[in-house]
Amino acid sequence: MLTLVSSAIPLGSRGGWTIAGCFDINRPISVVCGSMDDTPVPPSEVPIIQHTVSTKNVSRLGKDLCDALSQLLSGDSGELPRPTELARGWSLDQTLCTRVCGALRNDDPLNVLHQLPATISLRSLVAAAEKKGVRTDLIATASEMINELEGVIRHLGGKKSNLDTMIGSQLVEARSKIEQSAKQSIFHGMSNLLGLHCRLSLTSFFVYPSDDGKHCNELAVYGVLEHRRLRPELPILVGGRLLSGEGAEEVEEAMRVLHQGELDDSGHSVALKDFSSQPFPKVEFQRVGKRLLHFLPGNENGEYQEVSVLQASIEKNASLVEANENGVHGSFTFIPRNPAKDMLLDVFVHEDLWRSSIPRLSITRGNRAVAAKRGSALDELDLSETIQPLGCDPRALATKVFPRYPMLVNDMHERMGWNPLNFRLYRLHVKYPVIGLSYEMTF
Repeated sequence: MLTLVSSAIPLGSRGGWTIAGCFDINRPISVVCGSMDDTPVPPSEVPIIQHTVSTKNVSRLGKDLCDALSQLLSGDSGELPRPTELARGWSLDQTLCTRVCGALRNDDPLNVLHQLPATISLRSLVAAAEKKGVRTDLIATASEMINELEGVIRHLGGKKSNLDTMIGSQLVEARSKIEQSAKQSIFHGMSNLLGLHCRLSLTSFFVYPSDDGKHCNELAVYGVLEHRRLRPELPILVGGRLLSGEGAEEVEEAMRVLHQGELDDSGHSVALKDFSSQPFPKVEFQRVGKRLLHFLPGNENGEYQEVSVLQASIEKNASLVEANENGVHGSFTFIPRNPAKDMLLDVFVHEDLWRSSIPRLSITRGNRAVAAKRGSALDELDLSETIQPLGCDPRALATKVFPRYPMLVNDMHERMGWNPLNFRLYRLHVKYPVIGLSYEMTF
């Protein structure tokens, strides 16, 4: 039996492309304050603080902690020292001093908490203050505030990253950084588990009127760049489509169209050899039910490979000119199947189509249709990703993750005989897309 490790393959409007710690922040709690190490603290020595963990109280804690640490460090001068002066004068780590001083200069209490290091580092700051002979009342106040912060962190699971997640729901900048860090960790973990990853997963849809005037055709360009297969024996899914017939003729036709390089309306994929690895990687075919899968076979010699594979295909009458009963013209979905550092989902819409439609983004666990049956509110994720409307300016095509992308788009326009200025672009760029999530742009 052939086991496939799949790449992300686009889902058009009709699905014609083959798919290549909770807590209640308002609940009153008992917070136990003590050290964050594993040393048991005798119950008689543990101070108990009764309060509610809420955004309001966490913000108050951020302000109080900021005031206490600022007074601890500034002393009689009333001004925070420079990080280099603090590190040299108190014999502290330069990085710690830079981070603490930077956090304390922030006006937002939540940002202060987000930027401050873990409590164990703050305690080393207090210990250094004691050695320098700082006033005992300032040391006591700072220690009390650190204890309270430690108690909140313990209630949220014992990790400061959990507090950062809570804070991130209120701060856009903090939230973006937290999400980025989490997604990057998933990327590295899945790369190690699967033995592969790529620089970029790309899907671009060009939506244009069909001949009947009621529907829209979709030209899809999709594939991966700099795909590193660290386990050479693994076959990798790189494309495919639904088959209309049962005979072997359609499979043979798909193989012929893939390599001839000419786009047609058969629905079969064409290899974009000018933008793929040279020579074009060996692609094999396998029929699974009504789907025809394109895959890169495993390397029998165990050789490390890094390949780029781009393909294109046309789906006729894939979406509607006029919106359906739900107000939807068409939707374009990307479900990552392999770890990727970047994901681009670009939708180019012809000027004659959907002029008043503004796309909305939905990010769900798994397939959107399945999520809708269960109740999409339970499966939708509120992430910081956004759709960028980039208009018709060809200069907007440029992207660092694929320097030759403007050339690829221009090649598609030339093949189809289009004027690039007749298409407006909507872009979703995701750093470290999460495998299994569904990113859907709906018009």
